[in-house]
Amino acid sequence: MSKLIKPGTALLFVFALHFTAQAQVEKSVVKIVNQYNRFSWYTPWASGSTGGGTGSGFVISGKRILTNAHVVSDSAMILVYFHNDPNPYPAAVSTIGHDCDLAIIELKDPARMAGVPALEFDGLPELRSQVTTYGYPAGGKLLSSTAGVVSRIEMQSYVHSGMDAHLTVQTDAAINPGNSGGPVIQNGKVVGVAFQGNQQLENMGFFIPVHVVSHFLTDLEDGTYDGYPELGLYLAGLDSPAARRYAGMNGDETGVRIEHIIKGCSVEGVLQEDDIITSVGGYAVANDGTVEWNGMRLDFGIIPDGLQKGQSLPLEIIRNKERMKVDVTLSHYSPLPAKANLYDVKPQYYVYGGLVFAPLNRETLKTYSDNWIQEAPQELIYETYYRYIEEDDFSDSPNVMIIRQLNHEVNVEEAYYTYRLIDTINGKKTRTIPEVIEAIESNTADQHIIQFRYGERMTALDRKKADAANAEILEQYAIPKDRQL
Repeated sequence: MSKLIKPGTALLFVFALHFTAQAQVEKSVVKIVNQYNRFSWYTPWASGSTGGGTGSGFVISGKRILTNAHVVSDSAMILVYFHNDPNPYPAAVSTIGHDCDLAIIELKDPARMAGVPALEFDGLPELRSQVTTYGYPAGGKLLSSTAGVVSRIEMQSYVHSGMDAHLTVQTDAAINPGNSGGPVIQNGKVVGVAFQGNQQLENMGFFIPVHVVSHFLTDLEDGTYDGYPELGLYLAGLDSPAARRYAGMNGDETGVRIEHIIKGCSVEGVLQEDDIITSVGGYAVANDGTVEWNGMRLDFGIIPDGLQKGQSLPLEIIRNKERMKVDVTLSHYSPLPAKANLYDVKPQYYVYGGLVFAPLNRETLKTYSDNWIQEAPQELIYETYYRYIEEDDFSDSPNVMIIRQLNHEVNVEEAYYTYRLIDTINGKKTRTIPEVIEAIESNTADQHIIQFRYGERMTALDRKKADAANAEILEQYAIPKDRQL
């Protein structure tokens, strides 16, 4: 004989489950305080600018805390606060992925993690479904939660690195400074990590979906984070029927044409310029470069984005009007960090005769001005972001420039060439700081001759006077040592 359920009992049971799940989430969400030290690439011998920032995180398996990379970058000290616990707990970064803006931190004393539930992950939320963000916006002491609706899912640039694009989910749930790194919850499980907003959009925020989080966690299972591989392709759409006929495509075939292959990337030696890519990983590529993935039309980069370094990606192509199947072994593009924002690294430099030598990268470019993209010498922008595209035989090697001239009588009469690329020093090609040091310290001639890359520019230093003045210059400008490699 079945038992009668009193009216309202089932509803109360549902409410009880909801509040139990919410309580579990609240126990797992933490506030993170990062006391950071960000080095100056313009004054690289100094300790850098110090300050504090706050963000959020949440406990996952293995007594680990997942958060954003930008929450814990350049950290000097990290403190973690748990829900309704006023005590700070020191932590340290164990793994950080700047390319996907994710990081793992661990408590220095893991005993506090006892009894703290690890949140579980779910899949990609559906469009127009409701999600809830948890975190500590504006560094508040109390945990905040805000509900919103998933409004868009697409590949988009990640602000933290400035060079990477991965899957993102847009929602109108409030994601403010301090929310970063907190979980986005649906049905009691994590569907994403809050990470960035858009000043041009009102009441809109973005979170990193589990698709990206899973790639990050899988990558570091061997104890090392390798990061995302790079195909290294510049592509052109084939919306034009005439362009498709020229490529030898049938009326029902679609794809994109390879315009340029970056040296050193995954597809080098496998694909060729003018190849037509018609399928990636078994997904048909449309003429605009998209594929149908999980019921959505997204950039075909979503397919290799789900794979790890060393894995194989099958492609179908048309080459010289012939259909072919090829496999690409995914690898990294090593020089890419020079083009991205850099974190957690000390700047390289060398000071000699009052000249400060520094590598060319995004960080040294940013020292030129706030509007460095428009105002910095265009030879620097070209070398960093365009030359490797335009010149097929160009090897994307490092570059060195003089970033500052510390005035002293030994150099004051010499030509003043800062933010200019060096070609040779004393007749030796110099592309790295160690090469600069070797070219200067091995010279026995009366002068050091510095030849610049563009414009036939050159400058000279009296070797004996510069040698004698170096210690005095270091002391005068409070520079503790002449180099950092």
